[in-house]
Amino acid sequence: MAKHKAKARYSPRKTATRQPYDYVLIVVEGKTEINYFQSLINSLKLSTANIEVLDIKQNTPDSLFTEAKKLYNKAKKEGNPYDKVYCIFDKDGHAKYQETKHHIDQATPKNIYYYAFSEPCFEYWLLLHYVNTTKPFAKFKDLKRDKNFKCHFPDYKKSDNIFETLKDKISSACSHAKNNPHTNIDKLVQYLQQIK
Repeated sequence: MAKHKAKARYSPRKTATRQPYDYVLIVVEGKTEINYFQSLINSLKLSTANIEVLDIKQNTPDSLFTEAKKLYNKAKKEGNPYDKVYCIFDKDGHAKYQETKHHIDQATPKNIYYYAFSEPCFEYWLLLHYVNTTKPFAKFKDLKRDKNFKCHFPDYKKSDNIFETLKDKISSACSHAKNNPHTNIDKLVQYLQQIK
């Protein structure tokens, strides 16, 4: 008795098509960052085939960078290398924080790897949507106790997606982050805003 081949099912789901601008990988270490950047990319109407945001389940800057290099090399081997690879990480008291920033600056190939940092945590960048501050914080719990943070994020939880409430304040955040020693997230945000 002849075996019948199973027919391939039609999937109505659209596959994103690459657009004629940079192919970028953004690797993050947590839900807050992935929610923020996926929402930003959607609001900018950027193709998800061009801009990939991945939570790669690494929670230290050095392990995040190691995994990012593996993903870049895999894509290159497949003939589809990224134009830029961004590692988004927090200081959070990590022992290899400064060392990882230095390794990214020295990485080859040149002009591929970048870091987007916040000290002590990504929530510092969120606060800059409302407040122009260069006040240092040692830990997230110190930032969370700050009167400005409590005022603007009274019920904040790390897994919340609060992008919709922040998106009209992105230009303020970028302005507040300019020359701020505690974050450079503004550079990545402005790059995404101008990528097309």
